[in-house]
Formats: sequence, structure tokens, C-alpha cells
Amino acid sequence: MDQYKDSFHKRVKPRMDHESNEYKVTPFKDAQSALGQTQFASREREQFFGEAYGEILSDLFVAWLKSEPHCVKEREYFYHTAMALGSVKEKLASIEMYGANQKFINQKASDDADGNV
Repeated sequence: MDQYKDSFHKRVKPRMDHESNEYKVTPFKDAQSALGQTQFASREREQFFGEAYGEILSDLFVAWLKSEPHCVKEREYFYHTAMALGSVKEKLASIEMYGANQKFINQKASDDADGNV
């Protein structure tokens, strides 16, 4: 537990302003740090899903190219599968965003139920 103590204190304890020798909360610095972490996570996630979906779509496209031009139903199947893959990706992104915001949504709902707006 001691290994997390420094991180906790760095996050919770106000920082010393050396010009006025006072402890002041610096929300801008905290926001910049959170933004950097969020951008990293977003970039990694986009890279992972981008590569995975890219490979699947390229496999579908190669299968479509290998199909005979007169096999209309087979070609339409590949097209609809690619479109469904896009819908799945969109749904997963929306679920992820909803999951990340769930605690705030629940807090707002409980505030509304209590009459606190």
C-alpha cells in the first residue's frame, strides 16, 4: 500500500506556491495531467481497434475481390458484413463512453431524485 502513497499525496495534497509560500490548489496542472493521460489511453485504444478493424476489413475486401462478379449475393454479404462491423465499432465506442461517464450519470440521477439540482 505504501507504493501508492506518493501518488495519492501528489494528487490530493495542495502544492506549494513558492512565490507566496502558501499551499494552493492548482486545478490547471491537474487538468493538464488528466488530459495527457486521457489522450494516451485514447490513442492506444484507437490504434488497437484501428489495426483490428483494418485487418478484418481488408480480409473482407480480399474475399470480395476473389468472388466472381456474377455472385451478387455473396458480394452483398461481404458488403453488409463490413457495414455491420462499422456498427459494432460504433456501439462499442458508445458503450465505452457511457461506462466512463456512468458514475457521473448515477450521481446526477440521485441528485435529481433528492431534489438537488
